[in-house]
Amino acid sequence: VDPNTQRPTVQRHPPPQQQQRGRRTSNSRRQIQSPELRASLRRRRFTMFSTDAAAEEFANERHNRGRRLGIRTSMDFSGMLLDAYGSTDQLQQHAVLETMMNVADVAHTMQSFGVFCKWNRRLYKEFYAARLKGRLTFDPEENWYENQIGFFSHYIIPLSRKMKTCGVFGTTGTVFEYFATENKKRWIEDGEEISEEIIREVKEEVEREQRMANEVLSNGCHSCGMALY
Repeated sequence: VDPNTQRPTVQRHPPPQQQQRGRRTSNSRRQIQSPELRASLRRRRFTMFSTDAAAEEFANERHNRGRRLGIRTSMDFSGMLLDAYGSTDQLQQHAVLETMMNVADVAHTMQSFGVFCKWNRRLYKEFYAARLKGRLTFDPEENWYENQIGFFSHYIIPLSRKMKTCGVFGTTGTVFEYFATENKKRWIEDGEEISEEIIREVKEEVEREQRMANEVLSNGCHSCGMALY
């Protein structure tokens, strides 16, 4: 009985399912006896960055999920934990190298507009040739202009900003985002016409290469006395 209100007090207990869940969680925590596993669980709570300033910023903004750079501990199919990094510095170095590799893979998008168009054309030709040989499930000609804009918006520009954030290039790290942004603007203005030109020229070039290849094959077979069917 509550002495103040003279009313009987009611003890509130969590539902049986919640009690069972709580016991299961505490039991699972007690079952973690391996020092390596406990250490990996502690390390998994941390998100590492290439600079101390970025790590401090994330610590102050834990709800910001867009700044995570990688996974420090993983597990293979046998259940073995794979901890590739012995220290925070090693993970930070790996994160920077991984970002640089991603940038190198699409470096033409963060250079001059002429360089971007040159390699954009070569990429389309590669896709077009693969499509003709049945190795590509989609038609690259469809929405090529629009797809480049989406590629800039959702991958290239965020990647360039990550390159700037990591800070390894100092003040020059801004050039990646600058060229990526400028190339996107230029492509929005002129990319539709450029896409039509690329599609037309690549078709003509591939057809010409196929005719030349057929002529070489035909001449080679005739010289060997073989009949073509």
